[in-house]
Amino acid sequence: MSIDQHPGAKPLVPPPPPSWGDIAPTGEIAAVVRFVLDQRVVTFPADQFKRWEHALGVPETLTISTEKEQIVVEGRELAEIRAALDLGCLCELRANYPRASAARPGPQVRRIAIEPV
Repeated sequence: MSIDQHPGAKPLVPPPPPSWGDIAPTGEIAAVVRFVLDQRVVTFPADQFKRWEHALGVPETLTISTEKEQIVVEGRELAEIRAALDLGCLCELRANYPRASAARPGPQVRRIAIEPV
């Protein structure tokens, strides 16, 4: 157990950015959301998202619906990504599963697929 020498003080080094994507700075809303796939990047205006559903299991799935397409994200510990969608601060999502170690905390995105409805 460690004791915080300066409670309430800002840490000297900011936390590393998430390996699964980018979120807007605190207090800002994302206008668009980019999905980085294997061979392309697809960008949606954030207001096109109609609903999203997070299904627990192995793997977990996060299904995001638009009027004409459905984005399916597979992985584990996807609650942080769902929360970023809820808050409107998700800017970019990319797969990090092959590069991320099993010991690294946080979401592990295995696959992102964009399918017509």
